[in-house]
Amino acid sequence: MLKTRPRAHAGETSAVRQAAGGTRQAAWVRLDPVIHEHTRLGILTVLFTTPAGRSFSDLRDTLSLTDGNLMAHLRTLEAAGLVERLKEGAGRASNTTVQLSHHGRGAFEEYLRKLEVLVREARFGTAGDGRGARDDARGTVVQQ
Repeated sequence: MLKTRPRAHAGETSAVRQAAGGTRQAAWVRLDPVIHEHTRLGILTVLFTTPAGRSFSDLRDTLSLTDGNLMAHLRTLEAAGLVERLKEGAGRASNTTVQLSHHGRGAFEEYLRKLEVLVREARFGTAGDGRGARDDARGTVVQQ
């Protein structure tokens, strides 16, 4: 009889599955799908590195997006409370600045922490052993 590995649930990633039987390990990390989407991850990364925010046009040009594409992703990020848009002026003379919200900064830092756990598990193979992922270079244990 052919055994198949179980599928990951939406928004979940696993660094390791057991070789026999394909049962889930304890080392599952849930990545926020709102942040993890490629374009939104790029937007949040740019905004995370510039705390004062970026103008709409600068953000659009930096990420090589169209106005409509950027706007659609910003609406999703705003609905999740991750970014804020500040508009000054009206019409063609207006200037829109986009920045991470307080909640957005915390959510992105948590996302990065989870990615670091996944990388350490993949690199050092300590997933599912109950000790967390160990960074052998520093001896640091990252609890999940």
